[in-house]
This record gives sequence, C-alpha cells and structure tokens, in this order.
Amino acid sequence: MTDALISLNNVSACYGQRRVLDHIRLDIRQGEMVILRGPNGGGKTTLLRLIAGLVRPAGGHIDRQEGLRIGYLPQYRSIDRDFPVTVSQAVMGGLLEGRRLWQRPSASDKARATALMDRLHITALADRPIASLSGGQWQRVLLARALAGGPDILLLDEPDTHLDSVSRHDLYTFIQHECRRCTIIMVSHDRDVTTLFPDARVIIIENGKTTPTESARQDESNSYTEML
Repeated sequence: MTDALISLNNVSACYGQRRVLDHIRLDIRQGEMVILRGPNGGGKTTLLRLIAGLVRPAGGHIDRQEGLRIGYLPQYRSIDRDFPVTVSQAVMGGLLEGRRLWQRPSASDKARATALMDRLHITALADRPIASLSGGQWQRVLLARALAGGPDILLLDEPDTHLDSVSRHDLYTFIQHECRRCTIIMVSHDRDVTTLFPDARVIIIENGKTTPTESARQDESNSYTEML
C-alpha cells in the first residue's frame, strides 16, 4: 500500500458478460480534486461505485486506508424518491451509514447535520417529504447527506444535474470550500469546471480504460484544440 487513501490495482468490473472497466490502476491521495470525464456508458459511475464499495471488482483488488470514510452522491436518476422520509431524516441518514444498528447520532452529529442543511439552504425544507422537492432541492439534500458523516473522500456523480446557472455556481463554490477538507472525485460534463478547479487531476474514462491528463488546465487546452 502506498500513501494513497485508496488504490485500485489492476481492477476490472463487469455487468453480466459485459466488461465495463478493464484493468484499472489508480491511486487517490489526500487533498486531491479529481474530475472524471468521458462518454456515457464509459465506466465513470461504475468506478465511483467500486471506490464506494457498492460494486465488487471482477478482477484485481482495492486497498483502502483503515477507517476510511466515504461520502457518495449518486446520479439523480438512480434514486427512488417515493420513500416516505423527510428532508431532515434523509440528511440524518448519512450519519448512520457504516454504524451499528443500535448506534444513534450524537449531539455533535446532529449539530453537523443542522449546519450542513443551513449551508446548503435547505433548513426551511426540513419537514418536507423528499418526494415534494424540486430537482435542485433534492440534489442539495443528497449532498448534505453525503457530507453528514464527515467523509475523507467525497464522490459526486454529476452533482450539477437539474441545477440552474445560479444553483450550479453555488454548488461549485461549496465544493471549492470542501476541497480544503477532503478529497473529492467528481463526474462532470460541464467544461466550466476546469476554470473553477484548474489544478484538478482530470481522468478520461472511455471503453473501460482510463487516460489521465496532467490537470484541468491541460484538459481545457485539449478541448479547445479539438474545436479548431
């Protein structure tokens, strides 16, 4: 094991007979901002799910630092919002993941959840059922839930989905602040991200393979070149 928080060593992933990721080698270190790009179906979401421990590799192995805490904001369309819980219950649920059934949130846990809801401007929605939320409100709830447990690595799968330009700007400002505290891996097709996170490591995933670029600056330059 290196000094990485998590290392993927020759990892492959399959759904049935279809190989989605093929012999991936990747180290994620403390304090990094990593942006995943590539075509739909290329394996970006599967890579996040592998890192989160929600998918078992078909080959290779994954090493994680002991006690590593991971927060995960999945794709909007992958979640059933008909489950009868309120916004506050959904956010508090992020505190219980990975704990024993009899462990309850402490006073400090609850204070953290309340502070997150306030920072993400969803405190007024606390008693609303999640089924009643707009797309942008629901994304903020999911982000608060992902952050509630104080993760070392935050996984964001297209977090800007269903957000207008103002909400998107607020989201990126929030993520910039969180970069100071934890490692972030984000799937995004938004080219504006490269100007907001110029030192991020950009990884292109296509046909199950990864192609790293040196930074978001290089990714932006490559995109400009492709348009000429």
